[in-house]
Order: sequence, then structure tokens, then C-alpha cells
Amino acid sequence: MTINEIKTIIALGEGFSSEFKKSASDKKSIGREICAFANATGGVLLIGVADDGEIVGVDHHNKLKSEIQSIVRSIEPPLVAETYSIESLVAIVVPSQNAKPYSYAGKFYLRDGTSSQQLSRNEIREFFFKEGVIHFDEKNCNSFVLDTDLTERAWSKFQKTARIPTSMPLKDALSNLHLLKQGEMTNAGAWLLCEDIKKYNISGGVICALFMGTTKLHILDRVEFAGDIYGIFEEVSKYLFSKLNTELIITGTGRDERLEL
Repeated sequence: MTINEIKTIIALGEGFSSEFKKSASDKKSIGREICAFANATGGVLLIGVADDGEIVGVDHHNKLKSEIQSIVRSIEPPLVAETYSIESLVAIVVPSQNAKPYSYAGKFYLRDGTSSQQLSRNEIREFFFKEGVIHFDEKNCNSFVLDTDLTERAWSKFQKTARIPTSMPLKDALSNLHLLKQGEMTNAGAWLLCEDIKKYNISGGVICALFMGTTKLHILDRVEFAGDIYGIFEEVSKYLFSKLNTELIITGTGRDERLEL
């Protein structure tokens, strides 16, 4: 792992596969995060980085790395994790594991968004039973050709929305967000960065309709939305807001607006 890779992770912030710790004082917390990454798809734990991305560094790297290895060895069943000294930081890299579920100190943890949650063994067994196949959004989208299908307009829009630094290479950003795997765009990446979602999945669009009464016999208005999935969400929201009645509620400081649904 290089300092440039570390900077890329820090620039993207904490997420499903990255966690920052200002210090290594809470060893139980480190064990919990390693266990949670192992039960998910792997991840990187950076020690010496504050939650806001400020690099504060840590001392006594050799001692710390020895303590981390002790924590890793205490996780059941045994797993693989690597520790690196990168300038003033210590990085713990947890690759994707094959013997899930893992437990630390008799407890099971799973990565959920930007945090790690404790689960009972039955909950985590049920979770991985349901996850026996790869999520649709994690599969490669074979019909999306990165060099031709990803337009400058789509990337610029996504880059701004996701707050990706302009200096970060496109493929590095997509890989760190798990939208690009082995050089191929995933379905999640294709749906987020496409010009027309229906090119990659014919049922990917959304149709909204307004009916007279409750019988669904007379259509007053019907609109079909395409584009990328985030854009569809925004347009559908606008459509719903424009069709729903709004109640104005007078308060002591002015008025509030409340939709009927």
C-alpha cells in the first residue's frame, strides 16, 4: 500500500470499506472493525487519521503492529489481514474472506454503511444465507463500455454530486467506490453513470401515472422517466410533489407545508 493510495482513501472519506481511527487506544474497537470488514467485502482501517480526514499520525509503530496482529489472531475463525506503516500512519488491510461469519470476543459484527453493527449469530447466519449470491448491483455490467459509454457530462455530474476531488483519477475513484471491478463497470456504476438506464436494463426506468378516482380506468397524466438512477429519483420526486395536495399549517413563527401523503 502506498501513500497515494492512502490519500485517495482519505479523500473519499469513511465508508463501507474504509474506517479512520485517530489513535489505537481502544483495542476492542479495532477488533470490532476488522471483524466487520471480514464479514463484509473487506476494507482498510487507517490509524492516525481523524474522522474529518486530518492526518494526526501515531507513534511506536512496531509495538502497535504487534498488538494488531494479536487482535487478528483472536478472531474466529482465523483470517488474513496485513498491517503497513505508511509515513506516520498505520494501515490495516482486510481482504475479502472466505470463511464467514467471523467473530471477535465472542460477538459478530457486520459493516453497515459507515459503521459496524453487532449481530447475533442467528442474524448473521441468516444474512449470509440470503447473500448466497452476489447482489445484482455488484455484478459486472457487460454491456457498459467504460471508454465509450461514460460521457464527460455524466462523469462531471456524478463527480460533483459524490464530492469526488477533481484531482482524483477517474478509475481510482470508481474502484474505491466499488463501481469498477477488474476494469469493468458494475451494474451499480452503470446505473449511476449512464445516459439512459434502459440501455442496460429494459425495465430500469420508472413510470408515474395520475388516475381519476380509485378505479385506475381513466388516466389523467402519465410520464416515463429514464436517464441515470439518481436523476430518475430526483425527477420522480418532483413529479410526486407537483401532483400531491399541500396543506398550509399556520404556526407562531410562520407556516409549515405538509403533503397529503
